[in-house]
Amino acid sequence: MEIELEAAKTAEMSVIGAIIIDSKSLASVIDELKPEYFYFEQLKVCYEAVLRLSGKGNPIDFVTVLNEATTHENLIETDIKKLLLMCAESVPSISNISQYSKIIINSYKARKLKEIGAKIAFETTPDCAEEVTAEAMTGLYEIMKSQKVRKLEPVGEVGLRLFETYISNKPPPENRCDTGFKRVDEKLKGMTAGNLIILAARPKIGKTAFAATIAENVARTGKTVCFFSQEMESAEVYERILAKNSNIPMDTLIDQKFKDKTRPESARTSELLTISKAIDDIYNLPLKINDTPSLTVNDIRLECRMIENLGLIVIDYLQLMRGNKNCENRNQEVGSICRDLKCLAGELQVPILCLSQLNRVSDENKRPSPTDLRDSGEIEQSCNKLILMWCVEKNLNERGNLKSKTVGVDVALNRRGNTGVTLFNFNGNYMKFTELDRVYDEKQEENKTNWRK
Repeated sequence: MEIELEAAKTAEMSVIGAIIIDSKSLASVIDELKPEYFYFEQLKVCYEAVLRLSGKGNPIDFVTVLNEATTHENLIETDIKKLLLMCAESVPSISNISQYSKIIINSYKARKLKEIGAKIAFETTPDCAEEVTAEAMTGLYEIMKSQKVRKLEPVGEVGLRLFETYISNKPPPENRCDTGFKRVDEKLKGMTAGNLIILAARPKIGKTAFAATIAENVARTGKTVCFFSQEMESAEVYERILAKNSNIPMDTLIDQKFKDKTRPESARTSELLTISKAIDDIYNLPLKINDTPSLTVNDIRLECRMIENLGLIVIDYLQLMRGNKNCENRNQEVGSICRDLKCLAGELQVPILCLSQLNRVSDENKRPSPTDLRDSGEIEQSCNKLILMWCVEKNLNERGNLKSKTVGVDVALNRRGNTGVTLFNFNGNYMKFTELDRVYDEKQEENKTNWRK
């Protein structure tokens, strides 16, 4: 242990010394080397002083670092002066600063791994096993997480890389998937890596069924989809997928009418055979469902971080999630969750489709606007694309009973693509959405105000 700490101290001193002698060397390590990676407190203070000076655009040398360190910290100036002199004198080679930085980072990782191991060994009891496991996995993920930060890149290189995708037969490097609905996809222009897509609707519109259909469509392309259902059990989500694929009504599946011996045996046998074929068809889809309630963003990160060929994450729904941070009110908590989801989408390089509730209004058939999003205005600010759903009209049969709904799917916000409404027929008994050729005409609706004007 002493030998390891001595090596870490030498590396830490060498980094500080190299920066004091040649401030330009900071550029080689500033993206990956963080102050918390330093073990020795006084050297950490010196590095923090360097970063503050760099952030202000001030010169970095022996005098400025000494002044900055002693001004912001309650340290004895003579001690820091001696330390900085030792750093400057002991640095073997300024050109090797990147190697010194790697030694510091690896030493930090080794210490963290030992801390996690000690916690598992000495603090795990039957009562707190799950909590310790979650903390350990979080700590391990933080260690495993890439240290690389995207750097400034010449616009010419960006253009050449993009042009190569235009002239080659290879798909774009971005992790993109489509909803599977032609007219929606024409507007949406794909759900791509790093995107946070919000799908919002009032209750009983069919947003879970719509999201489940999108998840299934993406899974059928071969990409893995993770569906986090916090409102329904996994079996309830599966029933919706099964009803759509088997063309067996939800009532029949829920009540298990194929067990009713008062019904003709041929009808019951036919239904079970149809259900069996649909289950076989769905069985090998790379679609995973998690029905844990009240998830945090970190819970989702831990579940998805090691999944290969991840194409889409679906979350049902935003307002049921818990924040990782202490917030003064629910609006701030939901805003914090949205920002964390946006960061997670970029971190995992995958699109996230997150469902959200809309505020209730007296007229449920009224076209919603982004101001109707429940709990936080930051939802609209954080997302890349916003899709709003509402019931345009109810379609009744000859007896006056509900047969289906005409549902509007409005791509209301799109930072890379078009906006507009696509009309669907939604048959809730079979959980089927069918795109309609009919064009939505807002002017025909009475007492309608256009929020885009």
